[in-house]
Amino acid sequence: MTTAHDPVVQDLVVAGFGPSGIALAAAVEDHDDATGSAPLAARYLEKAADSAWQPNLVLPGTDIQHHFLRDFATPRDARSRFTFPHYLQQSGRFYPFTLMGGYVSRLEWSDYVQWAAAQVRGTVDYHREVLSVEPVTDADGRVRTARVLSRDTRDGSLHTVEGRSVALATGHEAYVPELFRPHLGERVFHASQLLPSLAALGDRPLRSIAVIGAGQTAGEIVLHLAAQHPDAEIHSVVRHAGFRMYELGHFSNEVYFPDETDYFYALEGEQRERALDQARATNYAAVDPDVSTALYQAVYQDRFTGRQRLHMHKRTEVAAVDHAPDGRVLLRTEEAFTGERGLIEADAVIVCTGYREASLPRQLAAFVPYLRLDGQGRPEVTRAYRAETTEDCEVAIYLDGLTEWRHGIGSATSFSQMAAKADTIHRDLRARLRRPVAA
Repeated sequence: MTTAHDPVVQDLVVAGFGPSGIALAAAVEDHDDATGSAPLAARYLEKAADSAWQPNLVLPGTDIQHHFLRDFATPRDARSRFTFPHYLQQSGRFYPFTLMGGYVSRLEWSDYVQWAAAQVRGTVDYHREVLSVEPVTDADGRVRTARVLSRDTRDGSLHTVEGRSVALATGHEAYVPELFRPHLGERVFHASQLLPSLAALGDRPLRSIAVIGAGQTAGEIVLHLAAQHPDAEIHSVVRHAGFRMYELGHFSNEVYFPDETDYFYALEGEQRERALDQARATNYAAVDPDVSTALYQAVYQDRFTGRQRLHMHKRTEVAAVDHAPDGRVLLRTEEAFTGERGLIEADAVIVCTGYREASLPRQLAAFVPYLRLDGQGRPEVTRAYRAETTEDCEVAIYLDGLTEWRHGIGSATSFSQMAAKADTIHRDLRARLRRPVAA
């Protein structure tokens, strides 16, 4: 198969046009608008068909977990055309929204994300999965550009585009424990595939559904299933004493402030690991007060009516996965402390075990000879999220939302620092592009 090559060298190629990519594009275009200078030559590549935000998890009654002013642009420039208030004003819902109170629904935030993506004037290529970022070596041995290879997810065709700078904004990858991986398919699937996987089951009656995990997504899914499948038994399997709530203290949640990223970045390796471990309770393996209350009320209602539909398997691990002759999934469980064994028969198993950040994004494999790596094989990165490279490489490689281990919990998938992170990357990018090219 031939590969189509774009002869125009871009100033910036962004792999991934979800939230991180959109925020970076907003910073780029706001700068162009404000200065009146020639637009930065930028190209955005996205594997999906659009920029929908968590489209398979937009469930009725769910909301976002951050303040709506922590959007794509407000923390960077409240006058930006990419802000959530501007979205409300453009939609004609500004005043009605002010009477709502609380957090924004996932449905409306997802619409805002797609609205913001549509405001970007630069070239966005959807259905483009970035496979690799490869160094282009000039005759003098220096690397001044990178070749980004992508595959069209519709027809498999290959495409390349070169850039002086590349930002990887591909997000974290869905994590499935080894125990479940051989069984992934129609009846066992990760939460990120929830809605299409449930739809694929068709009209098949779901008598029993198991949800593995104790985070916000797991709690929302349990409530959703209970509402959508009133005749089914829902089995919630968690490893500790039950659903815990996020650490919601005002001071502890300042870890999502930009100056906390400065603090975290200045720490040494072991210190960073300890600090990150402390911060995890604000965002991982827990639920918000609304979900905690709703879950407990549902269980209490079962007790009151004497009809147990929600089975809360606390302090329980799945020890083995098997399949019955009729295709149902058999989960063999063990109590964490007593060792008591159990069996759950489920028509579907939803694995809500979160996402993982790659130590070294696989797309950078060809660039490894030009990257400075730490003792754990991870790229050394600057405060501006740029990978440190060897002296003979002039290409700027940005890891956008892929360095939680180095920049802290606020620099990963949370929207809290999306605009600030994009601003930091954009300022560094402009400064590098202004430098004279090495002879």
